[in-house]
Amino acid sequence: EEKVANCVDAASIREQLLEALHMTAGELATALGINYQRIYDLGTGRTKKFNPGMVRLITKTFPQVNPHFLYTGNGSVLLPNGGNNQSAGLGAPELAEILAMSKRLLQLMERLDAKDSDLRDRENKLIAREAEVSQRERAVNDRELEIRKRELESSPVS
Repeated sequence: EEKVANCVDAASIREQLLEALHMTAGELATALGINYQRIYDLGTGRTKKFNPGMVRLITKTFPQVNPHFLYTGNGSVLLPNGGNNQSAGLGAPELAEILAMSKRLLQLMERLDAKDSDLRDRENKLIAREAEVSQRERAVNDRELEIRKRELESSPVS
C-alpha cells in the first residue's frame, strides 16, 4: 500500500508541466536541448520518474518550475513567486511563442532552400539548352557557308 502511495506518475507530471509552460513535448525538448525521445519516454511510462539530472535541467531552463512537483507530483507545477524567470522578462508563454516562431522560421528556410535548389536546377537546364542551340546554330551557319561555297564553285565564270 505504501508503494502505491509513493508511486509517481511521470506521464501525468509531464502533461501538467507542458500545460503550465504552454509547450508541446517537442518544444520542451528543443528548449532543454535534449532529444525528444527523453520527453516522450516520460509520457509513455517507459521512464517512470524524473531523474535529478532532468529536474536540474528543467529548473535551470525554467526557474519558475517547482522541482518538488517534478519529483513527487505534489504541490503546484510552478513556484508561487514565478522563479527568477519573471525578472528576466521571459515567461513560459513568451518562450513558447519564441520557440513556435523559431520552428516556423526553420520551416520557411527549408522551403526557401528547396525553391533555391529547384531554381538552380532550372538554370542549369537552361544553360545546357542554350549551349545546344548555339551548337546547332554554328552547324547551320557552317552548312550555309559550305552551300554558298559549292554554289560559287559550280556557277559558271562569266
